[in-house]
Amino acid sequence: MKITKLIRWFGAAINYISAPEITTMACNIAIYIFCDKFIGGFYLWAVIMVCDTIMLCAHGAYLEVKPNTQKGPWYTPTPILLRISTTATIAIQLADGHFDGALNTYAWYVLTMTAVCHTFFCVLLTLHARDDSWLAGTNGRVGTPNWLSIGRMALSVLIPHLLIARPFGATSGIVAICIMATAIITDATDGYLARKRGEITKAGKALDPLGDKIIFYPMAITYLIANTASVGAKKAFLACFIVTFVRDAIFVAWFFFYYAKIPTGIGASMIDKVRMASMCVWLGIATLSLTVAPTHGRLARASFATMAIIAILSVVSFVFDIYRIYPPKPKQE
Repeated sequence: MKITKLIRWFGAAINYISAPEITTMACNIAIYIFCDKFIGGFYLWAVIMVCDTIMLCAHGAYLEVKPNTQKGPWYTPTPILLRISTTATIAIQLADGHFDGALNTYAWYVLTMTAVCHTFFCVLLTLHARDDSWLAGTNGRVGTPNWLSIGRMALSVLIPHLLIARPFGATSGIVAICIMATAIITDATDGYLARKRGEITKAGKALDPLGDKIIFYPMAITYLIANTASVGAKKAFLACFIVTFVRDAIFVAWFFFYYAKIPTGIGASMIDKVRMASMCVWLGIATLSLTVAPTHGRLARASFATMAIIAILSVVSFVFDIYRIYPPKPKQE
């Protein structure tokens, strides 16, 4: 059972956990308890805690493959030192009563992005330790194209906080637009860079669609919360969102249990690519819609229409991808 494995990995990681790891997680928990006045802090803290949980499971899985290596990928000095130092910065700010100062916000952002990058680093090295095809062609390193994908995900998880909490006032929307533009551009360039450098890996093929989801769903939830559309329009948007989410949830669950059955060399179909392109278009429209007030009405309508297209493509791609993974057996004459 996969659940039993997760529990076993988590237990192994806890058994060999080091002082820096304990310090990092304890600081993360304490900083939220004492920082409940930071607007939107729960979202960023939740991202960090999810990352720590995933890292512990990955660390346990790594130890299962290499039992004589107590210090696995979790124990990486640079991100641990960066996380402890930014946590200390937040603690100092809180002691001075600055719950929403710029320095405090930057520290939260660095802490969140470091946790996301550290998590993917641990997971990829663990997967490679169990199956060296995950990072084939990179000599066991994560590789520049994969780091580009990870970096855009780490940066993009900040957008919901920027649009909801508005920590930098009117400038927050401009910052969110710049981050979203960077994410969309890097989404198109990481694959090209992988091909050019000869670093096409199984990890890269998994990171690309996963990155789109990590950017898309927090933004979609943010849009549902922050936009000023009518109740009927919100319900229609929510229905399209649910269809899209269910499709992706089914494939993520399937991948977790049966990824070894994916045919070698199978990649995204043309329908999947059009769907991803539609998601990128929606992300751009939604970010502008929540930022640019004068054209909010038109952008909102364009956002709802694009989400409807994404939902339709989700259903079509679901059927087509099932057909590709489980092609019908030829009839015996």
